[in-house]
Amino acid sequence: MTARILRLRESPALPLDLSPLLPETVLGRSEREIAAIPLRLGNRSVRSGDLFAVRTAPEDTDTLVLEGTSRTCDRIGAGLRAGTLRVVGDAGVELGLGMSGGRIEVEGSVGALAAAQATGGFVRVRGAAGARLAGALPGSGGTAGATVVVEGRCGPMAGEAMRRGLLILLGGCDEHLGFGLRGGTVILRGACGPGPGAAMRRGSLLLLDGTADPGPSFADAGIHDLLWLALVQRQLRLLGLGDLLPGRRVRRLLGDLADLGKGELLLFS
Repeated sequence: MTARILRLRESPALPLDLSPLLPETVLGRSEREIAAIPLRLGNRSVRSGDLFAVRTAPEDTDTLVLEGTSRTCDRIGAGLRAGTLRVVGDAGVELGLGMSGGRIEVEGSVGALAAAQATGGFVRVRGAAGARLAGALPGSGGTAGATVVVEGRCGPMAGEAMRRGLLILLGGCDEHLGFGLRGGTVILRGACGPGPGAAMRRGSLLLLDGTADPGPSFADAGIHDLLWLALVQRQLRLLGLGDLLPGRRVRRLLGDLADLGKGELLLFS
């Protein structure tokens, strides 16, 4: 399958919904067919050819590249099921919303609700991320989770109500990391905002810098050597993150005891 590159001619002044541009809907089509794909710009419909220049990439892959995007470009990769979507620029809200497979790579920063309601797939963001990363949409009751890596700082409520999946934050985060967590694993390197793990019921928050103030509803269960962390380290190596974990010896805090209380905060010394 021939890879395609779509370059945005200029940053739109109004929100632009790019969810129709997926590898499965673009690759394999002619340039004329791609140019005819309808998009939503503000409250009106436009053709993708009115906004994007289309060209063929030299390699033969299942990759779609979007170049020149900005924070007004919303819902990039929403509903992605297969293939690779590479974003050379920033992205707006709801990147990868509800995706179930495939891969999204963003060279810039992303807005709120990136990878929200995702049930599978992989997302990597080189810049920062907005609020409610890899979390649940309000009122949805939770999300199964994908594998998400963010290299910059992350906004509040990252991993909200995740039920499984792996969330890796390499540049610190704002308040309420893992709020209402139902399962899965969240790894944080860097400064942690207040209230990590609030209302969590299950799952694991791994705080690599070893400092956090979760509040009085967490119980200190002492120091542990956890063998399963070796499996996590192996998965991190497969993701190209090397030996990210400092080791297996951690202080374990159990909570949130104001809820079901079967979650854990693991603090590395």
